[in-house]
Amino acid sequence: MTELEKTQRAKDYIDKLANGIDPISNAAIENDAVLNNVRLSRCFFYVSDILRQVIENGGVGKRASISKSVLPPFSLPPELRSKIEITKDPVMIKSFTEKINSLADTETMKRLPATAFTSWLVEKGFLREEIINGKRRKKPSKAGVDIGIEFETREGQYGGYTAILYTEQAQRFLVDNLDGILASQGAKSEDCEPTETGV
Repeated sequence: MTELEKTQRAKDYIDKLANGIDPISNAAIENDAVLNNVRLSRCFFYVSDILRQVIENGGVGKRASISKSVLPPFSLPPELRSKIEITKDPVMIKSFTEKINSLADTETMKRLPATAFTSWLVEKGFLREEIINGKRRKKPSKAGVDIGIEFETREGQYGGYTAILYTEQAQRFLVDNLDGILASQGAKSEDCEPTETGV
């Protein structure tokens, strides 16, 4: 197994842990288990994003991967925020996030992950998490529906899944709250910094 393959496997394990799944047995982790602690979950998402950057840069030991890890956090000045494309058709959060990243110079700063939005929405009560078929899934709460978050069941390559969609109203809501979302994302990164007592 190559170093890059090992890194990908490590990322797969971290992704499962972040989503409340035992990477060995693929069973849902009990809600009261220490691995389901919200701070650990945030840390797992943070580590997963770093591993993604390492993989994209060709693996451990590459010069580019080191420089990416020390880039400053994502930011977007007011003059560029006005250029964020708001669509009349509902979009998934990944597509919405990519539009925002396309406006920033992501060679000089970290990319904004889609989880910055979904984690903030969970924290504020607009999305709720539940375990379905052993996997952690998100659905809009009543408050989320009120701001324009929708969901529908779709058929994919591996069967049915629930797609979370953001209407024009929800997209505007996220843009209006971008400062809070970015601040929350920064706090999650700090949660992963070692302290005298560990993470």
